[in-house]
Amino acid sequence: MNVIFVTIDCLRRDFLDESYAPTPFLDRCRRDGLFFSNMHATATTTTPAVASYFTGHYSETNGVNSLRNVDLDPSLDTLAERFSSAGYHTEAMVTGPLLPETGLNRGFDQYEHRNKDTGVFTDWFDDQLESVENLPEPFFYYLHLWEIHHPITVPSEYDTIEYGDRPYARALSGVDSALQKLYEQVSDETLFVVHGDHGEAISTRESLLAKGAKEVRDYLRYNREIDTRPVERRVNQFRRGHACFPDHYLENGHGEVTHDFTTNVPFLICGPGINKERIDAQVRQIDVYPTLLDLVDIGYDAEAITGETLTISTIEDRDAYTRACGEALRGEENWLRSLRTGDERYIEYANRDWEAELYDLNADPHELDPITDFNPEPYRRRLPTNQLRDTKDIAIDDHLKDLGYL
Repeated sequence: MNVIFVTIDCLRRDFLDESYAPTPFLDRCRRDGLFFSNMHATATTTTPAVASYFTGHYSETNGVNSLRNVDLDPSLDTLAERFSSAGYHTEAMVTGPLLPETGLNRGFDQYEHRNKDTGVFTDWFDDQLESVENLPEPFFYYLHLWEIHHPITVPSEYDTIEYGDRPYARALSGVDSALQKLYEQVSDETLFVVHGDHGEAISTRESLLAKGAKEVRDYLRYNREIDTRPVERRVNQFRRGHACFPDHYLENGHGEVTHDFTTNVPFLICGPGINKERIDAQVRQIDVYPTLLDLVDIGYDAEAITGETLTISTIEDRDAYTRACGEALRGEENWLRSLRTGDERYIEYANRDWEAELYDLNADPHELDPITDFNPEPYRRRLPTNQLRDTKDIAIDDHLKDLGYL
């Protein structure tokens, strides 16, 4: 059984599950395959998120803390290493921050990092379709796409209202068409997996007023260490009706918060032997690792990983732990972590002397009005007990500047 695993960087679950963007191919995969609607990312930044589903562990164990703070634990088997040990040809075509320096190339026979402008809307993709058709079987092929990551360039044929009212939606429609071509290029003995590494706040991206307000907030909160949350909440509540989909007015992009619009990512699997089923129980990104291996009957030590397979008959809500560790936070002192229990979200600021937050997700699904009186200890006890490992920054600053992170 071959496996094609596609990550669409910044893909929100709601844009695949609701009518914000026309995605007929992915809609068909979602209806005809196995779809997890309530999976949550382990980080709202690419590299640690990818490391979590490549290893089945949170950053506290795998050693990939952020985009630069990286030391992938050599004792852990990566997803590619497990496929390779089972006789699979393993190949990855990645972009963005997923440079070989991250260690995420371990286990791949071929790991190509391409320029961020080389994607499905270029001639590269036509060549890649031919290359995929000729991969030696069985193969594990990982494709990381950058088309809906800011700044977005929408091809002219998709840059109309027919494909959505946002550049994000229009680019996603184009990606959907490209993935259909990829799917049609491979044999019937291929599992086709689509995932988002993390979500994205996009509703105020074109607003100069929101951008200016956010710059002021960022300076006060991240540089001056002023707790601006009370003012932020009032602004977000007042501007709640600004977007036609969940977002906070004073957020833009990803990596800075752990609310659902940045954590809730789609995970869908279609292909031979996959039953039509939608799973709404809360699951975690670390569960991807054992699930894919189980689907193709590749062995692994279940006791040695944090993630749990999703191939069991009954799935109940699992605590979802997420960190915000983006470069926009301007240092580790501003990193935050959260726990989503299914009904509540707990957020704490480990390196700041700020009160923790708790949201009732049933009464307040947009996470705008935190509970004012609660005991944080029961939630803290459900967070990972081990600390982030001490690592050194890898030398990729020039590349991160080119991507717009620095």
